[in-house]
This record gives sequence, C-alpha cells and structure tokens, in this order.
Amino acid sequence: MALNAAGALYPYLPGIASGADSELNTLIGRCEEHLARMLGWQETTAGQSASWDSAARTFYLDGPSTSNGRMIQLPVKPVTAITSIHDDSLWGYGSAYLVASGDYTLVGEDGQVWIDPDGGHAWSTGKRNIKVICTAGYASGTAPGSLLEATLRYCSHVYTLRKGGHGRRTASAGGNSATFDLPPVPDDVRRMLLPFRCPSQWLS
Repeated sequence: MALNAAGALYPYLPGIASGADSELNTLIGRCEEHLARMLGWQETTAGQSASWDSAARTFYLDGPSTSNGRMIQLPVKPVTAITSIHDDSLWGYGSAYLVASGDYTLVGEDGQVWIDPDGGHAWSTGKRNIKVICTAGYASGTAPGSLLEATLRYCSHVYTLRKGGHGRRTASAGGNSATFDLPPVPDDVRRMLLPFRCPSQWLS
C-alpha cells in the first residue's frame, strides 16, 4: 500500500486535469517502491515489491560488537513491535533459546534492541545467531510529513519527465522492447530522504 494517493499529488502537478487518479496511483506505487528500496527496505515476501509498509519481518543477525555488547541493530526502522527474539549459536532457534521479553527494550525509532541493565540475557557474538521477528514500517497515516513530501516531489519529477518524453519505464520498436530505470532522485529530494534511510543502507 502506497503512503500517498493520487489526491495528494494533484497540487504538485499544476495544470493536470482531474480524473487521472488511476495513472497517478500507478506512478506513486512505482516511485515509492523505488524510493523504499533505495532507503534499504526489501520485499516482505519473495517476488513482491520492496515496501516500507508496516508488516511482519524476520531478520537473522550477527551478535553485537564487543564495544557495544548490550545492543543489536535491526536493519530497518521504524520497528513498532517485537514478536520474538531467539539467540542460538546452532541456528535452530527453538523455544529453549527464546530471549525473555522482560530482558530487553525496543528503541523503535532507531531500530535497536537493548538488553536492560538488569536483564538476565547477554547477546552471543556469533554469525547469524540472533533471529528477530518484528513488525516494522509505516502503518497507514503514520509516515512523517517530510517523507510524504519527498515522495510527492519525486513523483512530480518523474511525471513531468515522462510527459516530456523522458524517463519512460518501457519502450518498444521493431518488435523489441526495453525496460529503463526510473530517473535519478533529485538532490533536494535525496536530502529530504536522508533521515529515513534504514541503518543497513548508505545514502550519500
């Protein structure tokens, strides 16, 4: 589900006639998928589009660094809930390796899980030892205004280029077809997106 709908995009496209909702919603969906992937979000199910929608996600993580042994960094943010965490060096992740929810605290806006000062667990440091099932992403109506603004600016940019004959996603000639990437994200939009990149993603 896209964060924006066609009605929000019309003010960014002066002169466009009403009644283009279907075209604009398709454009919004493609642009938001592109931006979500750029920020580090992946599909929640193989074969689906990358999405920053609120959804259940499963991550297999290495143990924390020795310099900050109480914290594990999830690869996305925001994280709104933890379903379970298992810490198992044998990668079985059975019930015996479930980390008690009372031992840790979620700092959701940063995508971090911290062992409490009085928590009874210590993260192991091996590769892929930690399995986290959580809910992460933006539920309907919860995305920050500046993220919505950035996506609408990019949608407007793409729409304007396409109407000018540039940046089309597909083209065909002589029985052959080709697929093109969406146009580069303008610098002002990229700067607006920086605070929303996932911890796993570098965005210059």
